[in-house]
Amino acid sequence: MRYYEAIFIAQPNLEHDELSKLINEMKDMFEKRGGEILYNEIMGKKRLAYPVQKQSFGTYILFQFQSDGAGNAQLNKDLELKDNILAHMIVRIDEDEIRKAGTEAAEIKEELKADTDEEPAAESEDETSEPVVDEQDEAEPKSDQEESPSDEQSPPSGEENLEPEGKE
Repeated sequence: MRYYEAIFIAQPNLEHDELSKLINEMKDMFEKRGGEILYNEIMGKKRLAYPVQKQSFGTYILFQFQSDGAGNAQLNKDLELKDNILAHMIVRIDEDEIRKAGTEAAEIKEELKADTDEEPAAESEDETSEPVVDEQDEAEPKSDQEESPSDEQSPPSGEENLEPEGKE
């Protein structure tokens, strides 16, 4: 048996009930074709890089399954006929990637939870420390005399010199 990963882009306007019904139908299709679902995840609604069937957004769904590969051609045909699926792709993967994907989702959720727990503590530390001031804010602007050391440059007020240049 080989391991495969299938990613689907579903219509963005599907409600939660319709989406779960579609996922159950796809699970049945996999099992009917001799596949065994090992992992599935709704990755969420995302903007598409280019319009697909006049849609700019799509709901991404990931399936990882085990199969002998014989039913994959028929599975592709069945998926093309589904109206609620904008696009799909099935690729072969290693067994290591199955386990990794299953733990990655849990690890990401734990990291997000840890980050939200740590943020209030970090903010309280910032309140006790001194505020950081940019060096540019502290620098005082130079006076007009320091900017134009010679008389040959234009006057600092911005007015034009009305004296003729040829006479001295």
